[in-house]
Amino acid sequence: MPDKIPPLIMELWQVFAGISLLLFLLSFVFILINKKLHDREKILWLLGTVLLPILGPILFLTLGRQGK
Repeated sequence: MPDKIPPLIMELWQVFAGISLLLFLLSFVFILINKKLHDREKILWLLGTVLLPILGPILFLTLGRQGK
């Protein structure tokens, strides 16, 4: 087992983590300011985003932004 993680792997991991954090924050803000979503829908989207931190924001940004 290697003692040290290769630099390229660490850089890719940091980029992935940064993109995930950015998607999470963007979807969180978009959920809160979306006037088309009712309060119950906002709560469900927020729960989905928090419980599924990578898949939740992607689903909201692709499917949930339009509301009904």
